[in-house]
Amino acid sequence: MNNMNNINDMKEKLEKLEQLLKSHDWYYAMSDDHNYYKSGRRSFEAIWKLMEEAKSEGYFTEAENLYDNYKK
Repeated sequence: MNNMNNINDMKEKLEKLEQLLKSHDWYYAMSDDHNYYKSGRRSFEAIWKLMEEAKSEGYFTEAENLYDNYKK
């Protein structure tokens, strides 16, 4: 049962990662507006945190594939 919870938890994390990747502004670093930049940076940090969690739990390929599909 515990293994099933881990799988469901990771599925939710990968879905969250995909949502963050879809909505992320990949060009935030080019903004002259500091608030816009900070928002984009926070978004990227959340993406990176989920990427690291997925990779450390054995979902390296899934996380990398999602990232590669959405990065600009």
